[in-house]
Amino acid sequence: MADTGTDTGPGPQAARIEAIDALRGFALIGIYFINITIMGGPINSEQPSGLPALSDPDWATWLTGHMFVYGSMRGIFSMLFGASALLFLRDPGRPPALFVRRCFWLLCFGVLNSTLLLWPGDILLVYALASPIVLLFLKASPARLLIAGGAILAAISVWSVWAAWPDAAGPAEPEDAAAAASALAAEQAARLGSYGDNLAFLLQTAMDWTFSTGLLWWVADAAGFMLVGMALFRLGVFSGGLNLSVYAMMALVGFGLGLPLRAWEGLSAMANGGEFPPLAEASFQLGRLAVSLGWVGAFMLAWRCLWHGLFAPLSALGRMAFTGYLAQSVIAACLFSGFGLGLWNRLHWPQLWALVPLIMGLMALCFMAWLRVFRMGPLEWLWRWLTFGKAPALRRAA
Repeated sequence: MADTGTDTGPGPQAARIEAIDALRGFALIGIYFINITIMGGPINSEQPSGLPALSDPDWATWLTGHMFVYGSMRGIFSMLFGASALLFLRDPGRPPALFVRRCFWLLCFGVLNSTLLLWPGDILLVYALASPIVLLFLKASPARLLIAGGAILAAISVWSVWAAWPDAAGPAEPEDAAAAASALAAEQAARLGSYGDNLAFLLQTAMDWTFSTGLLWWVADAAGFMLVGMALFRLGVFSGGLNLSVYAMMALVGFGLGLPLRAWEGLSAMANGGEFPPLAEASFQLGRLAVSLGWVGAFMLAWRCLWHGLFAPLSALGRMAFTGYLAQSVIAACLFSGFGLGLWNRLHWPQLWALVPLIMGLMALCFMAWLRVFRMGPLEWLWRWLTFGKAPALRRAA
């Protein structure tokens, strides 16, 4: 969600790295494929209901998402946040204190999204909390960045294995079907109720998720990928200017390693009643990192080989990704909540996925029209104002 402009202050934006904008727009679409299934169904369920089976369209969609989208699109976002932080801080007129101020306001937007905009799964708050890691590695070499990022991801992999190990947290209690049904009924009453009903229920969920040890896992996860993204930026990967063979190798090795791992993880979870076994948790970070790099390589290869005009919708989404990310929460609230269309828990996973290209396509058209008149998105403009203490020019010169 970070801005990729290289301007030196709150005034007009200077040159942008267009490939980063387009890649961010691509990842923004991918993020919605995952989030919409949680926005449109039970908040604590990241998987379909019922026994896992490939013949079930919901589970087939889940497995597809696990292989190609889940974790990898978030990984790309985190990488680009690290890259954008370097872009922001490479200007000598921007001291680290200004970056801290920028991240403070990002934290505030994250709190807004996870509460008033009814999306407790917000990632902005996580990025804001993980951002100090960037300041510790501003002058680090690509090799050091990759080693540090890999070490963080390895550490949380150990954490995940421990958490998934049988009896690691004590003997599991048998599921109380009556209690589960009661909890689902309570959630349904809230989610299909008024805005106040939704706010009360989802605010409690946001509090439970934020003030838990699990938040540390998410912060470390983001920090590890930010460091990888900083390394890729320093190596010139995100500029789109490297040799085509480099991007082809990234795609082949990334997908060649990551997709089999992700398929094995997903199938192992399905064979285990939906729960990831410890060995699958052990490969999670390696698999999603590989797929993330595969996507970056494939995208940059396409960027180099195809007419850039084809990427205009993605570039618009990427330039206004901050606005777009928060707009996704608002749209979901209007679609699924009782004060909107009331579609909560009424659509199957393939149906929810079918909404994504429609929503994001319309959003891209709106953003392209907006950027014909304005220099940046409305929330990008507000974030810059809050960061620099001076309102930047919004309208394009006549």
